[in-house]
Amino acid sequence: MARKKGRQPLQKLSSNAPQNPTEKDPQQLKVKDYGSKDTSLESRSRKAPISPESHSSIKRPKTLAGPLSPPRSHLDRLPPEILHAICEQLFEDDIPALRLQCKYLCEAATPHFLHSVDARFKKTSIESLLALSKHPILSHNVETISYEPNMVQKKSRLQWEKGSSMVGFSRRIHDFPHPPKQSASEREWRLFHRTSRAVIRHEMEQKHTQKELDLAWPIYQRYLQEQDDMIRQDYACQDLLQAFQGFPNLSAIHINYGWGLWPGYETLNPFDDGLCKATSHNSDAGDTVRGLKELMPLLRMLCGARINLLSFRVGCLNWRFFERCGNDGEHADFFEKLKQMVACLKDFKLVITTWSDFDTDDAEIYEEEVIRCREYLANGLLGRLLAAAPDLRKLAINFDEYEQECPINFRYIVLDTYWSHLHTIDLDSVDTHEEDWMLFFERHASTIKCLSLSMVRLLEGEWADVLERMQGLLDLDEVHFGDLFSDRPWQYWALGPRGYTSSRDDSAKENQLQWALEGFMVHGGECPLRDELSASGQI
Repeated sequence: MARKKGRQPLQKLSSNAPQNPTEKDPQQLKVKDYGSKDTSLESRSRKAPISPESHSSIKRPKTLAGPLSPPRSHLDRLPPEILHAICEQLFEDDIPALRLQCKYLCEAATPHFLHSVDARFKKTSIESLLALSKHPILSHNVETISYEPNMVQKKSRLQWEKGSSMVGFSRRIHDFPHPPKQSASEREWRLFHRTSRAVIRHEMEQKHTQKELDLAWPIYQRYLQEQDDMIRQDYACQDLLQAFQGFPNLSAIHINYGWGLWPGYETLNPFDDGLCKATSHNSDAGDTVRGLKELMPLLRMLCGARINLLSFRVGCLNWRFFERCGNDGEHADFFEKLKQMVACLKDFKLVITTWSDFDTDDAEIYEEEVIRCREYLANGLLGRLLAAAPDLRKLAINFDEYEQECPINFRYIVLDTYWSHLHTIDLDSVDTHEEDWMLFFERHASTIKCLSLSMVRLLEGEWADVLERMQGLLDLDEVHFGDLFSDRPWQYWALGPRGYTSSRDDSAKENQLQWALEGFMVHGGECPLRDELSASGQI
């Protein structure tokens, strides 16, 4: 029987093959006899390999795809509805890999791709955003744009070299250990902190070679030149406007200036190759009011863009923005346009700063800024802006500075406004009178389900009494606490905020109180602050 072209001698595959090539091996006959019913693993493992050129001329046996064959994915056989359900459970970073598998999976995964886009104050980043806005398919996917107008600081060569050692740190952030769970022991937390500090010390000791510095310096200078060109073009607002209007389903814009919206977060640095970072400390902006030169053109552009926004978050926005938008300010006409822009919002977050780029280390100047902010915002301008968004579901007002006084009183945030759909409220660095506080929660008792409080100061009364009244009034699903104060009597509860104080070595007791208090607000029981007061002899 002639051997078909392309088959290899079975003697090379079996040590039991006969020495005489003309002698028929009974086992070999079984393998060649495709009609036989011998489908054992041993018989299949002795099949001769098939060369590519003879592949089409040989009839395939039914048992060819046996256990030794690589597993075959059946994702491409699933109906589109199932694939869409799978894609909804994936991280967005996994969607590109799925789209590359085959045309069918690409079509199924594309609607779940690029729902959120990040952009920076960088020429190539804005050009990429413009290109995406012109894509016939992907431009319809974009719903959220997060934009960072932070800029690279101008430095001399010596200053730049001194500050370059920590650049590239974000690329090595994977070396950090993962934080333990909330229920972890103090020993686990201490191990986490020791390891984290060791990683930071190691990174700070890293130095770039002279060759790396010589290669990066021209790139740094190019970034500065491109940045100056964009500033002269009104901070590239026309390009951004064209890009934003190219996304028909855009409904959320988040502007992160400095650390405002994501304090302490690390992301890939787009200026790594120039050994520099973009920051909010821009002394060349020509204004001591930090961020106003960068944010004002952007906010004006958004007011004229006529985008139906449902979510708008800005941080850090200097408090003097409201001063300049007041009745006597230079941008008084702009404030009315801003109220029209926020009219349809369901999610509104403002992180307001009292810091400015004063060339001084005098702490009294910054304390005076807090006092002036408090005095000016007592006119209710911020409250009137929030009242212009009647359909809010999420409201967050955070200040970044707390001195002898808070930058604002709670009554000037909420006024007498009633938001019929308010579900979540997040407050940071505000003070309040007990009655104003309780009147607000009585108005919204049927809707508020999520509460976040940090650095909130009670001007009279005790937090134990107030929280017990709130717990009996509200039906909460989620609560987060940071530090709480009261003036009369003076009390201070070091509770957080979550994810920050939990990283301190000495915070185990405070975290336990924080979690107990959050559990009390959701599930009821006895207020944990009563036990603390009893243990300290205050009651």
